[in-house]
Amino acid sequence: MNTIVVGVDGTRPSLAALRFAIREARLHGDRVKAVMAWHVPPTAYGGGFAPTTPEVGTFERAAEETLAEALAAVADEAKDVPVESAVREGDAAHVLVEEAEGAVLLVVGCRHFGLAGKLFHHSVSGECAHEAHCPVTVVPDN
Repeated sequence: MNTIVVGVDGTRPSLAALRFAIREARLHGDRVKAVMAWHVPPTAYGGGFAPTTPEVGTFERAAEETLAEALAAVADEAKDVPVESAVREGDAAHVLVEEAEGAVLLVVGCRHFGLAGKLFHHSVSGECAHEAHCPVTVVPDN
């Protein structure tokens, strides 16, 4: 059984990507691996003025909750498709490209699909399309 990796961040485009990945997996007898990347935003460090230590677990738990909510939203659609999940710290594009190593497809959503190419090239979906070693499907925000 092959794996289709899909990036999930809780946004409408990522839910569309998740639904697309599930449909593709069903058609080809594959499994889906839903991946959520997280990182501590620079603003969590107080803008550089006062040394603060953000509670890293807070960001990871938020990512886990967001991914669980996304999977719950598509549970009926995915009942006959094996779905696993992964939450990893790091840059989203980098994490997705790593997770897609050996996958048959990487699926990502895109909020800027119809806009100038410049926006696409500086997005997670654009980076994935350029860096992944497997086919990439970019699902537009409809």
